[in-house]
Amino acid sequence: MAPHRTLLVPEDSPWPAQIASSPKVRDVRISPDGSMILYQVQPFYRAGRSVSELWLASTDVPQSARPLTNGAFNDRAGVFHPDGQRIVFLSDRHNPGKAACIYVLDLDVNGNATEPVPVALNFGKKGVQVFDVSPNGQFIAFTSSDDSISEEETKKLEEKDDARAFSDERIIGAFARLRVYSFATGETWTLEGVRKDRYIESFTWSADSTRVLYRLRMGRESEFTEREVTLESIPIKGHGHARILGVYPRSPSGQNIWTPSGHIISLQNYESSNILDARALFANRADEPFPSVTSAGRLYGLTEDAVRIVDAGIGSNGAGAAVAVEVSSDVDTHIDIVSIDEATQEAKTRLTIFTTHQEAIWFGAWDAKTVVDADGNISYVIAAVLSSGIRHEPPNVWTRRVADDGREMSPKLQLSSHLQWLADAPFFATEVIRWVSGDGAILSGLIRYPPGYDASDGPRATVLFLHGDVIFLVRLNVRSWMGDADRGSLQDYMPYFCNWRELFALAGYLVISPNYRGSQGRGHDFAHAASQGIGVHDWPDCESMVDEVIRRGLADPDRLGVAGWSHGGSLTAWGVTKMKNRFKAAIVGAGVSNWEGMVMDSGSPELETEIGQSAPWDSDGRERFVRKTSPIHCVAGVTTAVLILHGEKDERVPVSQGLGLWRGLKRRAAERGREAAQLVLYPREPHGFVERKHAEDVLKRVLSYFDTWL
Repeated sequence: MAPHRTLLVPEDSPWPAQIASSPKVRDVRISPDGSMILYQVQPFYRAGRSVSELWLASTDVPQSARPLTNGAFNDRAGVFHPDGQRIVFLSDRHNPGKAACIYVLDLDVNGNATEPVPVALNFGKKGVQVFDVSPNGQFIAFTSSDDSISEEETKKLEEKDDARAFSDERIIGAFARLRVYSFATGETWTLEGVRKDRYIESFTWSADSTRVLYRLRMGRESEFTEREVTLESIPIKGHGHARILGVYPRSPSGQNIWTPSGHIISLQNYESSNILDARALFANRADEPFPSVTSAGRLYGLTEDAVRIVDAGIGSNGAGAAVAVEVSSDVDTHIDIVSIDEATQEAKTRLTIFTTHQEAIWFGAWDAKTVVDADGNISYVIAAVLSSGIRHEPPNVWTRRVADDGREMSPKLQLSSHLQWLADAPFFATEVIRWVSGDGAILSGLIRYPPGYDASDGPRATVLFLHGDVIFLVRLNVRSWMGDADRGSLQDYMPYFCNWRELFALAGYLVISPNYRGSQGRGHDFAHAASQGIGVHDWPDCESMVDEVIRRGLADPDRLGVAGWSHGGSLTAWGVTKMKNRFKAAIVGAGVSNWEGMVMDSGSPELETEIGQSAPWDSDGRERFVRKTSPIHCVAGVTTAVLILHGEKDERVPVSQGLGLWRGLKRRAAERGREAAQLVLYPREPHGFVERKHAEDVLKRVLSYFDTWL
């Protein structure tokens, strides 16, 4: 095979190991007065037990970040106490590698920390799962497993040879219970009015700290996110009963926010009847019919997507609430302040406090806070983990201050310097392009050029890298290390085990990444296009980007590769089997090859039915599946060399999907396709890999495979 590129990543390159051993910077929190930033640094993958550490920075001091804990334990989920003088977090430091409990540490005037003190200890084998500090700072609400099941019974139920009924929560301990801890008395009590036979999906506090708002669904498994979810509230003291406030048709995304005005803010599908759709912000009064689906109670979702909401504190009138909203707009993102209009009682966008510029916000890693100075002047502090493929900047914590009228009070400042090895890696140019698809849709995507690229070199070997998709993952509330795969955060700069864009570019390939229909960033019509089924709009959009870069003279049509993970892997399998021979090599990471099988075996049958357009139980027994919607139906004659990578414990996309594709290729593909087809299975791994050695192996394999077959 004639060489067609300069190999910048040799076989013994340290980069796969470097990527696999890198940390992720996440979980950003701002102190109540806006002066300090707390965040978490955690290895992407574990080489032993899980560990993480908390870091602290001064908002207005560049490069001021420093470790607050030593990284010997799994210190995580840190938040500032409302008094600003304490930090509350989860840790296993009392029993490393075991269940977490809640810890509190004090900060002095210089930001130095005392030794952490545990609270709410001894809550079952799984310990404390999540917590939320009350707005008045007097209480902590948290969930932990019920102690009514004895250790002996739990052990018996967890024995590997025990039979169990599907979805029987006893096999993993009872449903978590909602409890409250009092700082004043040290007492902890369980809110007995909360149903014990339902899974607590999410909870938050009322503004006056007297009630907890929570969501219940039938089970913990992902398929229950597509069933009805009940929203209830309960007082934390006395013998008050739970009150049902409303029912969602399916799980909203993230936490609710309960404002002082009595409004409940949530992120739901733009049209509640749609399984696949953009997300919008809904504001509903707790004392009115709920949830509202009128336009008056709905913001965003028509032409852009609401991604995440944060309680930013008091509003500009001193009585309402400022809700900060992350909004995806094509390949860019902005963060808005939304408040409740006192006259109309409607949610309205007041101002934009941050807009990305040739950069991306790392998956959900941001916070916003309203700050009121001694003279009553209101401003907003935004802190976010930003990275830029265009500017070659790895993920780090940045801050900015904005006045209540939108004026910039201080420029964007970089507070941390993590992942310096990425900044020192060879520079490669990254560019956003736009083009028109075959059916007239205006699309966008990114091109990553190899280091030292010169247009005079002519067309290059090109990899079409396909991102996983937020519309699917967020519908399941999937929040792995991989994050919400949204648009693949197209402008970011952070390679990881299933993001090979930077690695391929450094290896000398031209890498193209489209934001295809069914993704976020373009609103209702763009996202809802996914409901027409896989391959109807998404794959033609991807193929149209290939055609565009060939038309521009950038890509060599005879040296094309395609790769992706999750839905990106599913689209890769789709394109390879439909096109037969357009791509020389492909990598299918945890992708779907048989949609009917996905409906039967995956954890989200309604979602997979919507994507694959058929469910076995909808047939009356006399019909057969005739529409070839699955790659496995079309493997005959494939000449593309296909590497299939899959975790053996993947519940999102069961391992049978990878095994079936490999079997089909080995039996029905053309000679080259049969010869090159390879399946690699990784023990113990779920959909998002967790072990460092497996992450490193994946990175090495994808480079080696493309070097051999592309």
